[in-house]
Amino acid sequence: MPGGAPAPAYQPAAHQPAAYDAAAYSAAYDPTAPPPTRRGADSSSITTLLLNLPLFLGSFLVVWLISQLFPAGLDIVFVIAWLASGALMFHRPTERALARFLYKVREPTAAELARLQPLWEDVTQRAGLDGSRYDLWVEDSDQVNAFAAAGHIVSVTRKSLGGLPPEQLAAVLAHELGHHVGGHAWSGLLGVWYAFPARIVMAVVKFAVKFVFLVAAQIACLGALIFALVIGTLAVSVALTFPPALGLFAIPFLLAWAGRLGELRADRFAAEIGFGPLLLATLTGWLDQGSDDDHGRQGMTARLMATHPPIHQRIRALEPFAAAPTGPAGPAGPAGPAGPVGPVGPVGPTGSLPS
Repeated sequence: MPGGAPAPAYQPAAHQPAAYDAAAYSAAYDPTAPPPTRRGADSSSITTLLLNLPLFLGSFLVVWLISQLFPAGLDIVFVIAWLASGALMFHRPTERALARFLYKVREPTAAELARLQPLWEDVTQRAGLDGSRYDLWVEDSDQVNAFAAAGHIVSVTRKSLGGLPPEQLAAVLAHELGHHVGGHAWSGLLGVWYAFPARIVMAVVKFAVKFVFLVAAQIACLGALIFALVIGTLAVSVALTFPPALGLFAIPFLLAWAGRLGELRADRFAAEIGFGPLLLATLTGWLDQGSDDDHGRQGMTARLMATHPPIHQRIRALEPFAAAPTGPAGPAGPAGPAGPVGPVGPVGPTGSLPS
């Protein structure tokens, strides 16, 4: 799901590399009977799709108008091709191209894969899923971060690989798997993709209005005032004629809310497959480092547009899964967040765990 400015990065505590002891960090998890997990669309994903419906209809209108420039027969082919293009988001070669050129990630080296693959296999086995269905990627970044995107992309940063203890890195991967299982990654990408034509037209119209206003202002202040009154009158007329149009202004805020819901859902999924104590300990460490301090200073609009919930809210949601780990060693220390991802260029990935 896409959106939000990156949060400040926090350095992980120093630690000695250790072997990953999966059993020591199990919580309410029976390895002989992994949960029957199925990928689908949870309430966050469905909400995201529904909220993008007005933009999809606007894009459909734009594509249909463009199709009228084509000869008879080709116009229908053009519209159908655009409607079917969303399937490319699940096409593995297309996903790999998106990963390299849009998300700027790379395939892991042999050494990186040797550290990442066993953790990923354990996480997916806990969920009862086939880990080979997903592609692991590495982002060359000095921030601790990870994201899930499209249908099969799971990426972690170079800093996460080198700076997080194995147990915390596994918890990060479990969170990102939760985004895939809940459909957050593909629903957000589809929403952005099918809204793209409408957003282009909206950007062009916005630029044209600003340009005309500036030209009118150069000619005379009265001309600019008249132009502003005309635009305002048109906007009020549309609102009075079709009141539901006012609801369009709420869509960005509702999409941000759906993104926050998706983060909580991904946290819950990771907790349900045994990573609750690790997530709780890691988030508590970030809270102690002051990761929520900026949230308290944000204005109301910034809070409503945030795509990630505050850390303290995520902690409260995880507390029911706070059974103490049975192993002798706990997590090696808190590692710090770095924002969504966000996800966010023209097509942003679904948010990261640390944000």
